[in-house]
Amino acid sequence: MSRNRGRNRRIKRKRRKGWIWIVFILVAMLLAAGFWMLSRNYEGKGKDEYKSKPTAEWKETAETDRQSKSQDESTSDFYFRQLSEEEQHIYTSLLKGVSSHRESVEILGADTEKIGKVYQFLLNDHPELFWCSGTLQMTHYPMAEKIELFPEYLYDNEESMRRQKEIESAAQEWLADIPENVSEYEKIKYLYEQIVWRTEYQEGGADDQNIYSVLQNGESVCAGYAKTMQYLAGKAGIFVTYVTGTATDPDTGETQDHAWNLVKCDGKYSYVDTTWADPVWTGEGTQKETIVYDYLCCPQEQLFLTHIPEESVVLPVCDAYEQEYYRKNNRFYENYEKQQICQALREDVEGQKSESALKFGSADAFGQAEVKIREEILPEMVQYLGELYGLSTVEYFYREESAFQKITIYWKYE
Repeated sequence: MSRNRGRNRRIKRKRRKGWIWIVFILVAMLLAAGFWMLSRNYEGKGKDEYKSKPTAEWKETAETDRQSKSQDESTSDFYFRQLSEEEQHIYTSLLKGVSSHRESVEILGADTEKIGKVYQFLLNDHPELFWCSGTLQMTHYPMAEKIELFPEYLYDNEESMRRQKEIESAAQEWLADIPENVSEYEKIKYLYEQIVWRTEYQEGGADDQNIYSVLQNGESVCAGYAKTMQYLAGKAGIFVTYVTGTATDPDTGETQDHAWNLVKCDGKYSYVDTTWADPVWTGEGTQKETIVYDYLCCPQEQLFLTHIPEESVVLPVCDAYEQEYYRKNNRFYENYEKQQICQALREDVEGQKSESALKFGSADAFGQAEVKIREEILPEMVQYLGELYGLSTVEYFYREESAFQKITIYWKYE
């Protein structure tokens, strides 16, 4: 009996060992056949996974980050510097792969949950990678501790290189017209205006998520506008990066996903939104030469009235009020001053400016100005314009924006 029990135990051990070998062989066969894997798709937008609303804590973190950042910043590594060491490794491997149009990129020992975020950050840093669709497929081999990534490209390598030459040629032409020896602010303003003048806001157009849509097609949406600003400014030696979040139309209350730019001008940060500079989008006026300057180097206090950035990214505090367009052009009023406003309007009319925009520093000043301008100043200016240009009838469009404490008058001279 004792030998029988021992024999039974030996038989059981042999059976267990046999099953281990069978399982091992099956796993090896599955690996060889490519079936032992986890496959996932990542959309480069990253909006659903990473979007949230800013908080007081976010603003404090941004302030701390601003104070600790080096002055030697690069447009192409803003997001890279916010990643962990492991995430930077993934970023670097992906950058090498997509830059050379590789079909796949292999990464060892990476956390699969970080792939989507890293790829989005990579594309945010590099608008020149216009051939990347933003979609990424992933195959995970757990036993081998590796991940194979398959970026999706909009065009094959030959077509991408052809388009890259077209983009570089267009960028050279755009940048050649920047006046020499001008300030960073003037360069930013030049690019801001050029993008609006040369681009029609058009949803559903070809390549509207990348720079080709603006530099070659002349029509795009917010992603194309913002990436083109980032791309051209980088070539001009100015720090501009890409920011995503949501924006709410102050007239309709409609909120949509949106993209704009963070800029560094004369050592200080502010925001630029070339999409909302386009009057076609904002509904301000009907003339193409009309540009909305509210979103040129504007502070966060103003931008955050309508725009909310994604909280996953730490952004510096943007409080360069002196760079705000209306302050720089003496069209900002802390109080209602009739004489100053009349003088500004006369200068615009005499110069045949298409619009006169006035901004006020408080709700009280704005409230007083809107009544006085409408009832007293406008009748005087209409009479002055008619007499100056011999018009029996004067047409104009008057717009009040209480949320921004701004009054705009659009003039016609015929």
